[in-house]
Amino acid sequence: MDALHSLSDALAQLAATARARLFHVPSSLGGRTALGFDGKYLLVPAVEASEAEELEILAPGGSGIKAQVRGFDTRRGLAVLELASPLPSTAWQAMEGLPALGSLVLAAAFPSPQGPEARLDAVRFAGGEGEEAYLQTDGPAFPGFSGGALVGPDGLLAGFIAVDRGGNRGWAMPAGQAKAAIASILERGFPGKAWLGVSTVPVDAPESFEALFGDDRRSALMVAGLETGGPAAKAGIMAGDILVSIGGQAVPDPANLRSALDAARPGRALPIGLIRGGARLELSATPSASPEGEGQGRHWGHGGRRDHGWGGMAWGFGRGR
Repeated sequence: MDALHSLSDALAQLAATARARLFHVPSSLGGRTALGFDGKYLLVPAVEASEAEELEILAPGGSGIKAQVRGFDTRRGLAVLELASPLPSTAWQAMEGLPALGSLVLAAAFPSPQGPEARLDAVRFAGGEGEEAYLQTDGPAFPGFSGGALVGPDGLLAGFIAVDRGGNRGWAMPAGQAKAAIASILERGFPGKAWLGVSTVPVDAPESFEALFGDDRRSALMVAGLETGGPAAKAGIMAGDILVSIGGQAVPDPANLRSALDAARPGRALPIGLIRGGARLELSATPSASPEGEGQGRHWGHGGRRDHGWGGMAWGFGRGR
């Protein structure tokens, strides 16, 4: 019994540590938790927010505090908020490296105005390198735990819960990666969507082109049209070309093309691999920010509107498990 009491007391202490560092971000799509490492900037799964929008969130304890959107990472569905009044006591200390496989962590979140919630989890996966590193726990997919904390026995932040829902439950960014994500988002701010000014149509990929593609894809994208004076046209891309890769990422279908452009930055040159007349060519194109009003139906760089609603977005790190 003494051992159980000691364990219970230790878990309660971890929950108290987490409670003092959790923020709640309201949304019509369901509330999210936000975490920070310096008492000023918070990382949160992007839900409903516009560039530089001011909003009121709940600080630890439930009091309202003003915050402003300072940047987005559209590829990973994250946003950074800046607190109007810094709260140094809410800063998390990140665990170095990854927690051990099978170790216990406390999952803590502030999913609703009613207050924080917590549960005990075990680490079922911890691995990967760089941005591909991720954690996965065995806990259930409780609504609203996105953006929550995985807290190690020493009270250090082990992970930032990225998505916690059926089919992709228990996923978390290692704490060090979450801290780096804040710095990266602040550096980029609100980058315009990369736009090439090209429209494509899906076509079958002939088996005879396998060596040219460098893989065994069975679908491909053919350039159907080009915006006059657009980045693709300036780079020498022509109607009828078959796209192979953009920025080193294979683009066998529209989803991969969108992903490649989401990862690109306007003004930064991209290597473009393509097939023309049965030969492989390598060109370089410098995407611009997408023109206002252009939709993604024709230009895969998405539109000029930058209100984001990624709250229900399915995404993860590394391989699906």
